Amino acid sequence: MIEMIRRVVFHHKLLFFSGAIIVFIAFVAIFAPYLAPHDPNLARIELRLLGPSKEFLLGTDHQGRCILSRLMYGARYSLGSTLLVVVITMLISIIIGTFSGYQGGKVDYVFMRFCDIILAFPGLILILAFVGIIGPGLFNLIIAMILIQWVSYARIIRGMVLSYKEQLFIKAAKMSGTSNSKIIIRHILPGILPQMIVLASLDMGTILLHIAGFSFLGLGIQPPTAEWGAMLNDSRQFLRSHPSMMFYPGLMIFLVVMAFNLFGDALRDKMEHRS
Repeated sequence: MIEMIRRVVFHHKLLFFSGAIIVFIAFVAIFAPYLAPHDPNLARIELRLLGPSKEFLLGTDHQGRCILSRLMYGARYSLGSTLLVVVITMLISIIIGTFSGYQGGKVDYVFMRFCDIILAFPGLILILAFVGIIGPGLFNLIIAMILIQWVSYARIIRGMVLSYKEQLFIKAAKMSGTSNSKIIIRHILPGILPQMIVLASLDMGTILLHIAGFSFLGLGIQPPTAEWGAMLNDSRQFLRSHPSMMFYPGLMIFLVVMAFNLFGDALRDKMEHRS
């Protein structure tokens, strides 16, 4: 009993701690135009590579731009694009996965074969190929990630729907004359949504890493727009002389990914404890 109480309290602390980090970074991202002390894209060569000071709390980069301001604005693109990918992917996956799993038959067979084809290739390779065809850029990267990412989510949802469809209360609802749409909306979706929220929170960190990684390779957001992965790419040639230029955006990526992972783990354990 004491061990169970300790575990619940521990996970509540993790949930609060990780959630506080996410909320704080999101707050900074939303209000970056009011919080940032300087224009993030204003280059002043005469102020290049300055150390921390009252005017530039984290110093300046190789073009004389305020690192702190770029970090704040970078949060808008890093978090915003990650959230956009997750939300759109989940919507597509829930619609297709639920319809396929509940409908069954030929529809489900075609869906499964299509998923098998997509999942036979590494996702990152497909994203690279897609971006290579249509060109680099944040919008193209987001489209590519959505087109690839929804397949694995939809397959998971389809499996959940198949298990729910065999439950006695679903069969009873069918026998009572309840329409398929009402069964899905009232009985199946409320059962799978909590699990999908946990899955989405766990994958937020992974997707953010992918977006930052592609920006680091020059395939994501393009200069001079501030984004954490792009900031790493800009500062890699100054790794030895000015390592802080890479340290700050790398630290932000680490904190946010860690926060999402801890939040997802704590949320999953809390839901398992409730069940």
